[in-house]
Amino acid sequence: MSFFGALGTAVLGVNAAATWVGNISDNIANATTNGYKEVNTAFSDLVNNKLLGDSPVIDSTKHGGVTASARFENRAQGGYLQTYQTTNVAVTGAGFFPVGRPTSVVDRVVNGESDRTVQVDDTTYYTRLGDFHLDAGNYLVNSNGYYLLASATGSTNPQLLKVDDSPIDAIATTEVNFTANLPANAAAGAVSRYAVAVNDATATAVSGQHDFEVVWTKGALANEWQLEINAGETGQTNFGPMTVTFADGTTPPFQSGRLQSITTADGAVTLSPSTAGGAATISISPEFSGAAQPITLNLGNFNGGFNASATSGLTQYNTPDGTPTNVDYTQDGLPGAEFKNVSIDAAGQIIYNYANGRTQTEFQISLGNFREPDRLDRVDDTTFLSTAASGAVRYGNIDDPDNEAGIGKLIPTTVEQSTVDVAEQMTFLVQAQQAYGMNSQVITAADEMLSRLIDLKR
Repeated sequence: MSFFGALGTAVLGVNAAATWVGNISDNIANATTNGYKEVNTAFSDLVNNKLLGDSPVIDSTKHGGVTASARFENRAQGGYLQTYQTTNVAVTGAGFFPVGRPTSVVDRVVNGESDRTVQVDDTTYYTRLGDFHLDAGNYLVNSNGYYLLASATGSTNPQLLKVDDSPIDAIATTEVNFTANLPANAAAGAVSRYAVAVNDATATAVSGQHDFEVVWTKGALANEWQLEINAGETGQTNFGPMTVTFADGTTPPFQSGRLQSITTADGAVTLSPSTAGGAATISISPEFSGAAQPITLNLGNFNGGFNASATSGLTQYNTPDGTPTNVDYTQDGLPGAEFKNVSIDAAGQIIYNYANGRTQTEFQISLGNFREPDRLDRVDDTTFLSTAASGAVRYGNIDDPDNEAGIGKLIPTTVEQSTVDVAEQMTFLVQAQQAYGMNSQVITAADEMLSRLIDLKR
C-alpha cells in the first residue's frame, strides 16, 4: 500500500467515523422523542484486491478502506410512558398507526358554533407515536400534527375519522323484568310496592323517564295475590288488578309455591297463557310523552322455580319476617345523554363515552405491518412511508383471532418512548471519537512520511 493508499484509507476512516458521530448525534437529540426509532451505524470494509502474476511485488495489495451507512431499527420496541390520557395508545410488538398528513385545515363558524374541516394527503403515513387527542374539529391528531386513520368496526380500511359528538339517542323501554319470592305467610291485605324508571324515546338523563310501579297485595286466599301496575302520564295509568295464583301442590304438574295462573278483567292488559313451563308475561301500553308505549312485564315461567341467574321469576314461600325476598327488577331501556369524551381500549376500539355512562363503538384502529419494517422510508415527525423494499402494507385488527397481518397489541393511556439508550450512545460516541482521532493520526503520519520522501529529493 502506497502513501497515497494510506491517506485514502484514513480519509475513508475519518468519513466513516464522522457518519457514525452524525447518527449518534441524531439519536441523542431524540432520546426523549416519543415514537422515535434509533439509527445505528453499519460499517463495511472495502475488499483488498490482490495483484498476482507478473506484478513487480508478488501478492501486494491495493489500498482498501471502510464505508459507513445508517442501519435503521424501525422494528425495535421502545419503553412505555403512562399518560392517563384516554386517547393515548402505544403499540407493543409489530405494527404502525396509519395517519394522514393534513393538506387543508379550515376553521369556520356554523350556526354559532365553531367547526373545523380537515383534508389529508392521499398518501398514507405510518407512525408509532400514539399520543392522539381531539382537536377543535373532533379529529384525533397526534402531537406532530398527523391525523389518525381508523376503520369501521370489523373492517380494515383506514379512513380519516371525525368523532361525532352528538348526543346519543334514548332507547325506549319495551320490557321490565321482575324477580321475587312473595311470602306465603304474609297477612291478608299486606302491600309491597316496587318501582323502576322506564324510558320513552325522548328520554335523556333528566327527562323522558317515568315510574313503572308494580303493587302486590296479599289476597284473602292463601295462594292468591292481587297485582296492579301504575304507569303512564295520560289516559289509563292504572292497569289491573290481576289475580296471581300460586300452586298448592294439588294440581299437577304445578309444584307447590310456584306460579300457576294470572287472570284479569282489565281489557287493557294482555296476558300470556297459563301453561306450565310457558312464559308468564303481562303486556300493557301506557302513554308517555303523548304516545302509547308497549311494555311487557316478565315474571319468569309458569311452574318455574327460583333461578339465581334468571332475570325474572316468581315464587311464593314463607319468609322469616313475612316480607318479599330475592327481589330484583330491571328494564331494557336506556336514556339518551350528551357526549362526554372518547377513549381507545386495548382492542383498538374507539369508544364514544356519554354523560350517563353509556358507550358506543363504531370505529377501531387497524394497525399496518410490513414484510421489512426496517426498510421503510423515514420522513419528518417520526413518520414513515412504505417502499418497494419494505413491502406493501397489511392491515390487521387487534381482536382478529387469525392475525394474518402479524400485528402486536395495544396498551391504552400510554405512549411508546424513544428506543435510544443514552448510556449506550455515549459509549459509541467515545469509540467514534477514538476512531476519528486514530484515522487523523494516520493521515498526519502518512503526510509526514511523504514530506520526508520529498525532502530526500532535495
